[in-house]
Amino acid sequence: MITAGGTHTHTHTQRPKTLAVFERAGSEVTDKVTLFRSVADFQQLHEVAGKGGHITIIGGGFLGSELACALGYKTKSTKGSVTQVYPEYGNMAKVLPEYLSRWTTDKVKSEGVDIITHSTVKDVTTTPDGKLKLSFDTGKEVGFIYTFSLVYTL
Repeated sequence: MITAGGTHTHTHTQRPKTLAVFERAGSEVTDKVTLFRSVADFQQLHEVAGKGGHITIIGGGFLGSELACALGYKTKSTKGSVTQVYPEYGNMAKVLPEYLSRWTTDKVKSEGVDIITHSTVKDVTTTPDGKLKLSFDTGKEVGFIYTFSLVYTL
């Protein structure tokens, strides 16, 4: 699992709460989570995508959306998959007008990315076979049957 983020601090309350979910989850989860910050992290994601793994991106800002597009495109040829999760109604909704956010969301979807909007990660656990399962504040749960990488965009 890979998490993504820059070096600056945000005051938005959803992201620190979500990050705390992963920090308190225990080593079975945290061993599969990395805060995404470097070219090496991208290379690791690209490798997962190339092997047909599953990648989940938490965050709908510029970095998360760009990663979702690039990795979604890559997984089209490898039978992998990409999911993007964020609390807003669309990609980059915090910085773009609604019509552009919806256009951007459609673009990300066209690259094969499954998008879960209006959702914040409430819990993360491991399944008996070692895969990860995310639970959202909406009550929805998503389990992953492939290699799982999480990109957390701060």
